[in-house]
Amino acid sequence: MPDSTGTFTNLNADIQRYLGLSIAASTNQTYRSGEKQFLDFCQLCRPTNLPMFPANEELLMKFVAYLAQSIKHSSIKCYLAAVRHLHIRMGYKLDLTKFVRLQLVCRGVKRSQGDHPRVRLPITIHHLHLFYALLAVPYTQHFDSLMVWAAMTLAFFGFLRLGELTCNSKFSPEIHLAPRDVRFFPHQGNPDFMTLGIKASKTDPFRSGHTITIGKTGLPLCPISAMQKYLQARDTSSGPLFIYSSGTPLTKTALVSETRALLSRSGFNASHYAGHSYRIGAATTAASAGLPTWLIKTMGRWSSDCYERYVRVPHSVLSDVSKTLAKKKKKTHL
Repeated sequence: MPDSTGTFTNLNADIQRYLGLSIAASTNQTYRSGEKQFLDFCQLCRPTNLPMFPANEELLMKFVAYLAQSIKHSSIKCYLAAVRHLHIRMGYKLDLTKFVRLQLVCRGVKRSQGDHPRVRLPITIHHLHLFYALLAVPYTQHFDSLMVWAAMTLAFFGFLRLGELTCNSKFSPEIHLAPRDVRFFPHQGNPDFMTLGIKASKTDPFRSGHTITIGKTGLPLCPISAMQKYLQARDTSSGPLFIYSSGTPLTKTALVSETRALLSRSGFNASHYAGHSYRIGAATTAASAGLPTWLIKTMGRWSSDCYERYVRVPHSVLSDVSKTLAKKKKKTHL
């Protein structure tokens, strides 16, 4: 007979593994940090009359006040979500929305700290021209420069999140992009466009997959020619799509670092740019060019109008508003 104890032990291990897979890896990492903060707080500061599980409103308010001494309101919200997730995994129900005093404490922390949104400026066509020159794209045979340029143009013209084109964990052909996921049409010699098969993304956790189409520009800033030049210089077709000459995969952190280095060399404050700057820049440029909203949503794979928050209106457009208002003719009253 099979060992029922061993079977149940294995099943319990499987349950824990599936619970861990129920949320994205990045969220899981944030939650682990929040859970550790909560458990450490309970170990050091929890009054003996307050139970740890299930946590009551009094304990959670004290936890928030404790966190507010060292971290921002946005992180506190994430840590509370982590505590709720921890309770669910342990079989407890924790409805934070019912804790009205807790919500008031969180609001008070936010007012006390002030709301200073992180500056994330867009990467624009102007920036790409500067990168093109700094990387000496038309002349260089430096593999890493060709690779970085191909990744940058793909991110911008594909409206991609950097996590979708980089390899941020152990390479898996079921998740990460590989060279075979890039196809040129109508033929590789002189293509008009290329397709990219994205296997998983932030908005596609169940890996349904999505194919995006990127066209040729016929200009120096061309994602097609950048990709072809990089793939021609690449020795192998195995592994992640983007790799350094050392064989190390290109990560999101590395691509942000490469971008900030070029921005600093160009005289920009690099700290104002992040991984999402390419996606913000693509949406902003598309809106400035007058592309219809449905097409911008299609290119960025937005299912709602949330893309509008990425669009940064140029100062030239904003400054013309006063002129337009001043020229408005008065209606003639009969």
